[in-house]
Amino acid sequence: MIAATRVVIVGGGHMGLAIIRGLLGRRPGREVVVVECSAARRKLLADLDGLTVAPHLEVADGDFVVLAIPPQVFGDFAKAERHLFTPQTPVLSVMAGLTADSIARALGTSQVVRSIPNTPSEVFEGMSVYYAGPQVSQETTEQAEALLKVIGRSLRVDDEELVDDATAICGGGPAFVSYIVDAFCQFATTCGFSEAAGREMAVQVFGGTAALIEQSGKPPMQLCREVMTPNGTTERGITAFDAAELKSSILAALVASAQRSRELARHHQRECTVG
Repeated sequence: MIAATRVVIVGGGHMGLAIIRGLLGRRPGREVVVVECSAARRKLLADLDGLTVAPHLEVADGDFVVLAIPPQVFGDFAKAERHLFTPQTPVLSVMAGLTADSIARALGTSQVVRSIPNTPSEVFEGMSVYYAGPQVSQETTEQAEALLKVIGRSLRVDDEELVDDATAICGGGPAFVSYIVDAFCQFATTCGFSEAAGREMAVQVFGGTAALIEQSGKPPMQLCREVMTPNGTTERGITAFDAAELKSSILAALVASAQRSRELARHHQRECTVG
């Protein structure tokens, strides 16, 4: 599926592990290697069948490199490992707040695709948004897209700044949704439901509603209005949401998250320039 000798994933943290599990579950047909500096983490990863675990990075011709390390350590990584990259080494970054150009200049390769996948990739339900500039070859772009599609859905954007906005929607989305689901679970337990029952109801409501929105093709607010009856229970709840300015709060959270992604991009751009 991915025309590379190996898929080399640098970093076995939450995002790296999600991609690894997604790849292994879908049998990509290529060797999957994870490079992890933590001995404890390597021990955990060694339990996954079909995965090669290494303490140090090695890049061979034909390898496709995925950067899944924390963005704040990328500067040191680039200084230590730049010599392993050629101008044509294909790289897919899943690091938030690092532009494709800053990564390309730091590593000395023109073949950098910037993406923001999310943790549902672990169960093949990821949503990844990616940017490949005009200097990136069609082959590299196709390899990146094929990898991202193994772990869910992907969307290419022509404006790299949209990746910052997608960082809020897709990257942080699972955390934001989980935060709200937790409120449903808490309400259920206060009403007398068991934790397991509360979780089952909340998860099914959110999963089922997402499926309904997708399959019906209706705007979300139309479905919202269809559930409400005048002076009914749902209308009373929506009124409470409006009184608390819930939608404004959610929009503010998304704006803040996207803005932080842009701040990180500027910060790391300066670091790479100084380096």
